[in-house]
Amino acid sequence: MFVVSGVRADNRSYTLQTMKRVFSYAASVDTTEHSPKEGYAYTKYAIRTNRRNAVLLTVPSMFAIANASRREVFGETYNHMRIDAEGTVSATRLLESSTTTRKSQPMPTVLNYLTPLISEEMLIDGRIISPFFQRNRRYYRYKAQSFTQGTALVNFTPRQSSTQLVSGWAQVDELTGRIIEFALDGEYDMVRFHISTTMDEEKGRTLLPKECTLNARFLFLGNDITAEYTTIYGLPNCGIDSLAERDDTTLLARVRPIPLTEHEAYLCQQSYNDNILNDSTSKTHGSIFNRQLLTNVGETLMGRIGGDIGRDKRGTFNIGPILNPLQFSYSNRRGLTYLLDVQAQYNFTANQKMQARIKAGYAFKQKQFYFNIPITYYFSNRHNGFVQTEWTSGRRIRNSSVLDAIKDKHDDAMNWDSLNLTYFRDHSLKAYVHYDPTPRWGLEVGVIGHRRTAIQDTGFEEVGMPTTYISVAPMVELTYRPIGYAGPILTANYERSINGFMGANIDYERIEFDAQYIHRLSALNSLQMRLGTGFYTHSGTGRYFLDYRNFRENNIPNGWNDNWSGSFELLNSNWYNASQYYVRSNVTYETPQLALYWLPYIGRLLEKERVYVSALSVSHLTPYLEWGYGVQTRALSIGVFASQKKWKFTDIAVRFSLELFNRW
Repeated sequence: MFVVSGVRADNRSYTLQTMKRVFSYAASVDTTEHSPKEGYAYTKYAIRTNRRNAVLLTVPSMFAIANASRREVFGETYNHMRIDAEGTVSATRLLESSTTTRKSQPMPTVLNYLTPLISEEMLIDGRIISPFFQRNRRYYRYKAQSFTQGTALVNFTPRQSSTQLVSGWAQVDELTGRIIEFALDGEYDMVRFHISTTMDEEKGRTLLPKECTLNARFLFLGNDITAEYTTIYGLPNCGIDSLAERDDTTLLARVRPIPLTEHEAYLCQQSYNDNILNDSTSKTHGSIFNRQLLTNVGETLMGRIGGDIGRDKRGTFNIGPILNPLQFSYSNRRGLTYLLDVQAQYNFTANQKMQARIKAGYAFKQKQFYFNIPITYYFSNRHNGFVQTEWTSGRRIRNSSVLDAIKDKHDDAMNWDSLNLTYFRDHSLKAYVHYDPTPRWGLEVGVIGHRRTAIQDTGFEEVGMPTTYISVAPMVELTYRPIGYAGPILTANYERSINGFMGANIDYERIEFDAQYIHRLSALNSLQMRLGTGFYTHSGTGRYFLDYRNFRENNIPNGWNDNWSGSFELLNSNWYNASQYYVRSNVTYETPQLALYWLPYIGRLLEKERVYVSALSVSHLTPYLEWGYGVQTRALSIGVFASQKKWKFTDIAVRFSLELFNRW
């Protein structure tokens, strides 16, 4: 790395002028020429295992490294690259080759570091705060000096130690502020990295990399893995499409823009010889097959599973780790919760696709199993038009009105509390169609059914009451977005269950209004706001359930990115079903640096901080307030919450979930 020394007192002015040109250069570039947002790229990588132990098996995508017989892995890929208007990079794998047994690419998370976007607020995939973006100058210190004729050398260092900030240098054009090349060092998500990038010189492509080299080191509980990646961009279209065989080594050799080193060629030949030996051995010995079977089972249980669907690779699927300890979260009320997530998608055309998801969880303290299975068919992506069915089960709902009706009919000395007649299992099925005729307006029409079964059915049988209550409600929801999809969302929802309709034995009428908005102050700072109300205009006598669509407990939390910012963490679950009305509001402020970032050792581990304020009004509980503070680190998300009931502080609790390797 270049080091600035002997900086003169008047160098401050030179630094300010240089950085002013760097910050303003992106606006001067005409990116409409030469289609700079799309192209082809070649990547080669070498990964070496210096130390490993059984803990490495728990890291998603690292099972092949943990189970490999050799210490070195080499691979190559050829990809079709796209960058959308929001700066999101996507890659379509056309060709690949790897010396790992399953031909999978280890450490896929570091691939994002190979596509730095210097004109964006976030340099690398929402992880690293760019030192080349004007709004981020408050996070960095800069020093510039004349380097070679017509160029300047800029050194940058973070003002505070943070995993989202980097240090390094950039060589820039003195006249225009164009970045010619740069290098930076940092550490994020258990990976220490050094990136060296040469920018493209072609007109219209100067904001995109031409060549990028990454040196990374992964250190975790005694495991030490080093890796080196090299990516070449701007390659010509060689006529290879997504239907080609991915492991065609002949095609890969033809598109390879740089030759393999002698050691890389040796690793490829070594893998080829091992495959021949395994093939010949497997014909006479079953141990190879058994070992491969155990490997496949182990990778399936401990790591993420994903792949393509169909010969033309129009579909994809992804299964989260099944027996991985990282799939757990904890809260005071639910205790330890295990989570499982399965997703699949198939694209019929550019405008039509099918999506399916299974989201399940088990709360050990509550001894409850939950699942949610939505299946969605998009018939018009352009208008967000889709048909969805959603099956939900496992939720428990409380209804004291049923017990009150039983007491009225059976006025005797029976011990009602011992019968436990207030809790029901809720199974629901929802089917509806949604369509947005314009970006501002949306309409949703469908039907939702609930089957609520008493947990203690013997008590109901003793008093001669049914144990199952069914509601079937036609529903309609109107959505209004005042400034389109990027702005606030206002919804009005109406449901009416009719007694006798499709087997329903209870009736009700309910109306809800909801408003949500996430105001992006910057790429990292946001203000999340929610305001809503709901009420019953009609409910059946003696056998109704107070159950709202926009005010209910989230049974399957999913870490920092779930609805912590729009939910009540300490509210007893019974309050969700105890009032004929509700009024709620939630406000959350999120920023990378707020209160604890200045602390030594601790501050550098923090990625985001949040402040929560929530308020609620329901029958017999007005007002109810919650205050919270949360932090996200590479390993954990931790939130501390306190509640007030009628202005008196009553509870305090901690919630945390594992974030380790969520991006792997």
